[in-house]
Amino acid sequence: MKIRNMLMAILLLSLAGTASLTVLAQDESLGCADASLKAPANESELASFVQSAAEHARDVGKYEAIKDFMEINGSWVRGDVYIFAHDFNGTCLCLPFMPNEVGTDRSNIQNDKGVYINRDMRAIALNGSGYYECDWTNPLTNQSEPKISYVMKVDDTWYLGAGIYRAQLSGEREYDSGIASSTASNLTGSKASNMAYFLLRLQADLQGKINDLDEAVADSSYQLSTAGIKGEKARVILRNLTNSGSSFIEATAGSVEGRIEIAEPDSYRNFEGADVSKSESTVRLMRTKSPDFSGVFRLVEGYNASIISYPVFSASGQLIGAMGAIMMPEEVIGSIAVPLLNGTNYSVTVIQKDGLNLYDTDSSQIGKNLFEDPIYKPYPQLLALGRDVVAERSGMGSYVFLNKEHNENVTKEICWTTVGLHGNEWRLVAIRSF
Repeated sequence: MKIRNMLMAILLLSLAGTASLTVLAQDESLGCADASLKAPANESELASFVQSAAEHARDVGKYEAIKDFMEINGSWVRGDVYIFAHDFNGTCLCLPFMPNEVGTDRSNIQNDKGVYINRDMRAIALNGSGYYECDWTNPLTNQSEPKISYVMKVDDTWYLGAGIYRAQLSGEREYDSGIASSTASNLTGSKASNMAYFLLRLQADLQGKINDLDEAVADSSYQLSTAGIKGEKARVILRNLTNSGSSFIEATAGSVEGRIEIAEPDSYRNFEGADVSKSESTVRLMRTKSPDFSGVFRLVEGYNASIISYPVFSASGQLIGAMGAIMMPEEVIGSIAVPLLNGTNYSVTVIQKDGLNLYDTDSSQIGKNLFEDPIYKPYPQLLALGRDVVAERSGMGSYVFLNKEHNENVTKEICWTTVGLHGNEWRLVAIRSF
């Protein structure tokens, strides 16, 4: 929709608003009866609006709800505040002022600063719900302005949200005290808020990267269902996976007995025939017949890594084996974290829930276990906070530990959040030293 047409639609809505509110209040069939009919005026009302929409979708079903959300004259369009929705593959499900975009992939939409806003919001929704702020062109002013959105997962297939320009906010200014309720709702001050925003960017980009890797493995397993787990066709599929620049260093196909049938690239072929039936990843996959994302462990190839594994079924639905794509978490995380850290005074640590350090701005910490390595023993505050980090998916705190030169103790403030895949979670920790 052209800008002038969108402006006209908004103007007509605002003129019709007073007359329509009474009618809408009397007709619950036009939307959820619990939804307030005035436009959200602050962050709390924005969140309540989205939460009501999610409840409506769960009550009436996805497709009926989307039909309600798309109704320009319905109760879910409040002036220029409306419900949008996407599935987790990036396809637009609902955009009332741009109906021609419904059904298209909007995961590559960027603002004027090059930020992939829908990817960022998708990452937040994958972890439940939260606020997100970015610059976006306001059709009323034709200027790029800060816009605050709140997004929420409806189920494992889709999410919805709504946004309001910061200039339209009245009353509360809750957002200034925490960039996202799911990560730092208790943080205060601009420095803490900026660190939380940095953390959300890291979370969004890293979760997007992990999801892309998972999609590549899923596609390869689908191809193997036709090609089989042996032979040159299967070998080409695995070779393409490792040659695609997707961060995988090795890919394997194995039998239902847990024996490696094919390993690519060529340098790993001497491990073909190896028995991996006792590895936790193989045991889980064969038991559940579902995709698996392992923690870091020692492979038969002799190095530590993580594996995304998928079962392989024949065309008739019979399990014929499994495939695994192997990656180094340090490299995957670093490819996202290093560019984001550039120009900041933050550092980043990423740990597994068992305390193993997967990535650290201080590379000497990578591979150490927070709860086992002697270097951490003299710091009980750090160990206590570490137990909170692995127990809770998000939070904040402070502790004392060595500075980056390792020559004196300093106080550090952190906020953390989570990315994950197939039940395995990584804790992302943003750190600022005083």
